Amino acid sequence: MFGLGPIELVVIGAIAVMLYGKRLPEVGKSVGQTIGDLRRQFSSLQREMDISSHLDPRGTPSRRSGRRSDDLLDLGDDRSAPRFDPPPAE
Repeated sequence: MFGLGPIELVVIGAIAVMLYGKRLPEVGKSVGQTIGDLRRQFSSLQREMDISSHLDPRGTPSRRSGRRSDDLLDLGDDRSAPRFDPPPAE
């Protein structure tokens, strides 16, 4: 745990008892609750970031097959612009 040996933990415990005395259980409980809340918020944020990384900017799910997002929207025919056919050569 953080590279602390048993002697360091005893020293930290002794200092905590001297500072907080009878309130040590209350302080320990509040510190534990705070750490638990921070872990829950971090995991929630991590989950949201993971979900948002799987969505492309248009809000549709992207496939993770290595293809570009433009390739995923293959509509079969080009609906966005008319085809350009060059004039016939005479």
